[in-house]
Amino acid sequence: MTTGKNKNKQDIEAIIPHSGKMCLIEQVDWWDIDNIACRTTSHRDLQNPLRLNGELSAINLLEYGAQAIAIHGGLLSKAKIHGFLAAIRNAKIHIARIDTLDCEIIIKAKAEIKTENGAVYEFVISADDKLLVEARATVINS
Repeated sequence: MTTGKNKNKQDIEAIIPHSGKMCLIEQVDWWDIDNIACRTTSHRDLQNPLRLNGELSAINLLEYGAQAIAIHGGLLSKAKIHGFLAAIRNAKIHIARIDTLDCEIIIKAKAEIKTENGAVYEFVISADDKLLVEARATVINS
């Protein structure tokens, strides 16, 4: 069984197509064949590339979830893979903005269905034990 823990931003940038400020997740705490848990404080960065008029809408948490999924795929394949986000479903966003949060954001994703061409994941994002976003994402490998 493939499992692991403690990957930093440099490790993450080696397996996803995003780098620099656009690599939003700073740490992978652990993963296994179906799950990943990550964390970050990039929402507090005034240079976060997703900010609009100085603010960071919670809708951008969908990108954080998508990046966690991409990291999981890269860790499992042990290679830099390219894919795309095909759909977000059942998204429930429980906060308006995230730039006002002073704590770390925790991103957890679970693969519900995996095929050789892609996967369906459920992800939840929280901060200080408060649920911020929950959603399902379909990703397609290219």
